[in-house]
Amino acid sequence: MPAVPATVFATPAPTAAGPTAAQTPSIAATAQATSGPASVAAGAPYSLPRISLNREGINVVDYGDASLAALRPLGFGWIQVFNPPEHPIPDYQVLYRVPLGDAVSGEPAAINAWADQLESLARERRGVIHAYSIGNEVNLSREWGGRPPDPQLYARLLAIAYARVKTADPDALVISAGIAPTGGDSNGAADDLAYARALFEAGIADYIDGYGFHPYGFAYEPEHDPDDPEARGLLFRRAEAHRRLMEAFGAADKPMWATEFGWLMDPREEGLQCSWPELDWQRVSRRRQAEYVVRAFAFARQHWPWMGPMFLWNYDFSRSPQYPDRCEQMKFFSLLDENGAERPVMQALRAATTR
Repeated sequence: MPAVPATVFATPAPTAAGPTAAQTPSIAATAQATSGPASVAAGAPYSLPRISLNREGINVVDYGDASLAALRPLGFGWIQVFNPPEHPIPDYQVLYRVPLGDAVSGEPAAINAWADQLESLARERRGVIHAYSIGNEVNLSREWGGRPPDPQLYARLLAIAYARVKTADPDALVISAGIAPTGGDSNGAADDLAYARALFEAGIADYIDGYGFHPYGFAYEPEHDPDDPEARGLLFRRAEAHRRLMEAFGAADKPMWATEFGWLMDPREEGLQCSWPELDWQRVSRRRQAEYVVRAFAFARQHWPWMGPMFLWNYDFSRSPQYPDRCEQMKFFSLLDENGAERPVMQALRAATTR
């Protein structure tokens, strides 16, 4: 990541760690979910829908000239960054993910200092940062320093952030933290729908320009039935349940923002014997990852008129020196491998994209 001045927010180690599940589905459910289309299973060539990415986004660590030059032919209209840029990024609108920092303590002094920093940043970077995502996956205790997730405190922080950002830059958008799909309550995770309901009950609809959610695909194809009880909501179309909640609380005029989504590629296809007990069931082949990502963009634009920008997770975490562990799971969502070579998902996006 580029160096960041000490006077502005910086997130040196993004905690967007991919999809989180409270439990692992049964072996039978996993086998059913990963069976995939016959053409893919048989290794035959597969066709991809045509898509346009000019409304869409991607999460990027290194947004230097070389990365932007490589991404530009795909036509993404947005990038999400974790260090705030000092100057406009040509051809892109910028979503900056704001860390909550010490404000999660709830201490008035910490909240005031955090809010002052945010307002100063929004004023300094007017026209450079176009949208602010306030926090990340706030239904997980890891975002609260190990404490139980607190929807009332988060709603308060979001209201403060909204007021401060709009004071400094009325044109900037404020997006709520992307909620992590969890499949229910567990140690360290609150059920995503229950937590979102608590946020809306606390009044967040009045303090957002867009509602953040992370519709990861897990082991399932993007079109998979969202009411499949075996999946327990751990699939791409979980977004539809969150949309119904938005409508129930009078937020139908606000778009949803998918600030992260993607599929976890099986590292064994690149010769790495990585294993994660809580994530192994989610792994898909490189080819399925490529196909599912393209199909997800196409499905959303055909069926979800309420969906705002969708940010693919991610471009280049595989190359970040901040993550020396070759088995860091975030790396296997990336469009590039650890050597900087394009994975099939990037090639598929190029093949399917219309400009």
